[in-house]
Amino acid sequence: MKYKNVADLFFKKAERNEKKVLMRFKTHPNRPLEQSTWKEVRVKVEEIAAGLDELDIGKGSKVGLLSGTCHHWLPCDMAILSLGACTVPMYHNSTRDTIEYIVNHAEIEIVFVHNKIQLQKLRASWENLPNLRYVIVMQDRGDIPQNDPKILTLTEFQKIGRDALKKNSALIINKVSDVELDDLCSIIYTSGTTGTPKGVVLTHRNFLVAALSFYQYVPLEDGMHMLSFLPLAHIFERIAGQIYGIDQGVIFTYCEKVELLPKLLLESDCHIINVVPRMLEKMHAKIILNVSRQGPLKQKAFNKALEVALLYQHKKLAKETIGWELELQHSLAYKMVLSKVKAKIAPNLKIFVVGGAAFSKELAFFFLALGFAVVEGYGLTETSAPITVNPPWANKPGTVGIPFSHFEIKFGDDGEIICRGESVFKEYYKEPETTKEVIDEDGWFHTGDLGSFDEDGYLSITGRKKDIIITAGGKNVAPKKVEAALLESKYINQAVILGEGEKYLAALVIPDQSEVKLYLEDKGLAYDPAQQFCDNKDIYELIEREVAKYNLELDLHEQIKAFHLLDKELTIDSGELTPTLKVKRNVVRENYKKIIPSLFNRSKKK
Repeated sequence: MKYKNVADLFFKKAERNEKKVLMRFKTHPNRPLEQSTWKEVRVKVEEIAAGLDELDIGKGSKVGLLSGTCHHWLPCDMAILSLGACTVPMYHNSTRDTIEYIVNHAEIEIVFVHNKIQLQKLRASWENLPNLRYVIVMQDRGDIPQNDPKILTLTEFQKIGRDALKKNSALIINKVSDVELDDLCSIIYTSGTTGTPKGVVLTHRNFLVAALSFYQYVPLEDGMHMLSFLPLAHIFERIAGQIYGIDQGVIFTYCEKVELLPKLLLESDCHIINVVPRMLEKMHAKIILNVSRQGPLKQKAFNKALEVALLYQHKKLAKETIGWELELQHSLAYKMVLSKVKAKIAPNLKIFVVGGAAFSKELAFFFLALGFAVVEGYGLTETSAPITVNPPWANKPGTVGIPFSHFEIKFGDDGEIICRGESVFKEYYKEPETTKEVIDEDGWFHTGDLGSFDEDGYLSITGRKKDIIITAGGKNVAPKKVEAALLESKYINQAVILGEGEKYLAALVIPDQSEVKLYLEDKGLAYDPAQQFCDNKDIYELIEREVAKYNLELDLHEQIKAFHLLDKELTIDSGELTPTLKVKRNVVRENYKKIIPSLFNRSKKK
């Protein structure tokens, strides 16, 4: 290993690149992007680390980071790790109860928060957080309480560190040299679809092996622009974004508010962005909506160009001969139509790296047709994220790619993915028995996911072991597989499969309202905005046809025999989705317990 620890990676890169730009960000939506060099960020890291040292934070100390993705995250994270302390990230939209549980379970002493919103969640629990000594607020808009000794602003805190460094300028560099590869780096609490969050213990070795392995299949060039949008509290963005980006010398642009994303995709000149499938689904819907508002000739031109590009991409993937005629048609289609669509989204973007949830094969081909490389990968918090990824030059949509070289993978008798490698986590914090349930004596980690390799060695995920539905007839069904089939329909936004102990499967279906409205307009069908969306007979019949169509792709015991339409999306705020957008099936079943029984008393349910 060429780096002693994660902080060592940062400081060595900072020394080499000190005059180059490391990050860009907006302090106000209408202001231009501001920027910081590697040297400026390194100074900030040292000041924050020295401030923490003044508070007796050192090896083994737990420090929380409760924040959305922002330009303060990287220096705070690196400062914590510089001292051999442990970063415990928390999602900015976590509930007060979740935050309280994590702070107490991890015995966190200091928490960095993004702004007053997160601060208030902690202040409401002061008396229930006996180990918490200080909260440091990154963003000060003049609204931070001045009379509470436990609260400091990041600016105040940096001054404390700056004064300490005047006495010993080598303080932090010396601390970094004492941190070993197998020391504790981070405890990441998995959001979990059921039960209490578990703290995944990860070392500096885990982080570095996982992050640096990305170069094997997704190599970057020095000075490339990376748009950082996903939560840095999640392992995906932290490893494939922050740590890998530091190693590769990228320029980070931080999207700190979701509404700024379309603007920053254009303004930031970004070349790569990590995304979850939902983001691309929304982008696709917006593109189709914009095309539908064009005149008939432009619509026809787009549809024809897309048809040619899709045929080209499918033949290319299948390694079939692409004749000169299709080459010419594709070249013209891209130059005259599709490149202009791409230019309105993100003109310089080269790669979408997709992870976090199941991703539609058709959607992948759509973005490939527009000229984007869309590479899907697979990993878990327990594996420091990446186990597999699709190389851009050998991309196979519909799979999650090929394993990184440091991983061994095998399958259980039931198809469970079992792996072993240097980026597999050490343990669940304070839960030795739970750890033993998933890591066997030979170091094999049982992921709980079901999958298989194809003839080319590409991995496909077929479901989640714990999510398996066993029907009354004894058939095992992976609900994610069935849901993925339904989500191929552009008219279906979300779906939850039900049927444990029942004779057949049923589904709660949330239509894609923008696509359905376009369908109604195209067919000249009436839609009353005052009416409940899902009470519309034409909408129900449309979804019924879509369900029947995609049922044909499934085995008989996997087919949907009944469904109910929901007007409201499943959301994080409702508790129906985790912060990483996975369905909390137990919560959904509880929320719709009055509806679900009727789905199994008749063949259809409106």
